[in-house]
Amino acid sequence: MGRFLVSLTAGILVILGGWVGWSRADSVDDLLADASSVVAPSTDPTSSTHGAASSLPTDADGSISLLDSPASPPCSRPRPIGAGGMNRLMEQLDGEPRLQGGDHGGSVALADGRRLFVYGDTIRDPVSVSPFMVRNSALVTNRGCVTALAGPSGDAFIPDDADNTGYWPLSLRSVAVTGGTRVQIITNRVRQTGDDAVFQTLGSSLVTLEAPTGRLPQVVDQQPLAEDTTDPRVPTWGAAMWDHDGRVYVFGTASNATKTTAGWSLHVARTMPDDLGDMDRWEYWDGTRWAGRDEVPARGSAALIPAEQGVSHVLSVFERGGSWYAVSKEGDYLGRSLAVWKAPSVTGPWTKHVIEPLDNSDGILRYTPLAHPDFVTPAGTLLISWSESPVDHGLYRTNPQLYRPRFQEIILP
Repeated sequence: MGRFLVSLTAGILVILGGWVGWSRADSVDDLLADASSVVAPSTDPTSSTHGAASSLPTDADGSISLLDSPASPPCSRPRPIGAGGMNRLMEQLDGEPRLQGGDHGGSVALADGRRLFVYGDTIRDPVSVSPFMVRNSALVTNRGCVTALAGPSGDAFIPDDADNTGYWPLSLRSVAVTGGTRVQIITNRVRQTGDDAVFQTLGSSLVTLEAPTGRLPQVVDQQPLAEDTTDPRVPTWGAAMWDHDGRVYVFGTASNATKTTAGWSLHVARTMPDDLGDMDRWEYWDGTRWAGRDEVPARGSAALIPAEQGVSHVLSVFERGGSWYAVSKEGDYLGRSLAVWKAPSVTGPWTKHVIEPLDNSDGILRYTPLAHPDFVTPAGTLLISWSESPVDHGLYRTNPQLYRPRFQEIILP
């Protein structure tokens, strides 16, 4: 994955301005007043709501338990419109010492109209925060403003374990509950196995955040999901995730024993939302039917998309208008094209459509395209982003903005 390249830069310095502290307590009232204009679904094709609250799954019995989270800073700047607006919004990271640059950048809408982004390996400003690099970070956007979130000890937002095992976000979902939003993130456990450039990806974990209305999200629970394995033939479950018809569909990606395929195969399981944390209760597509975990060997779930010229290790899969779409880079990291696979149902058949070039060129590596399907764009297009990373590692010090996702709009096939 592209994050490995960033790991080579440990110790490189980044220079920037100061950190904006916690807001006034009464800013919650300001945000609630502002949110009343953005939580309803938009019928104006020129508007951008960051995803309307009504698009979120709802847990009528769920509620927020987090009572002491800091208030989210108020914002009077207008919301960004389309990909151009999102790219300009992310320029504000120049003033966020906790998140100068990072890859991945998956997002979900929050019930009060804000949006949460999560990132993998993140470079930061060593003048005001330490360490220089952490395994993950998170960002809240509120209208035209951004706030980078602090981890419990000032390090990664999802903290490392005592043995230095860290967590890379894979996919996330949000659910509206009484008092705010519950967010679940499936993460990949990762451990350094030698020098700064060598890492080993292990199993998956499920992290739960709570985002009280008008307040900043915090981690409230973390539990193992998939057991540790270094066998690339075992799917990395959580590579993508999507709610549909009352179930959560969880997608996994896999390679061959030597991890030499030009891309990853795509696999799918499904579960009820309350059982997301228990893989024994998931159902796995075996090619003909949904089967229990004890009926499907670890490497036995059927491939929806083959690995050769397949999808990236992490991607987006979602349903829209009765069709399913997988947005990814054909052939993964070293591929050359942005592609969308389309299917009439989640189990296929999946047909690949090459959308446009996505080369590693001009000294920039481009990888891990992700979709933001609940973001309303001016022309009804799909908002996507992909990670970018400079080949010249010295640029992390002088130009951290080169290590940030870039947004674009595409037309679905």
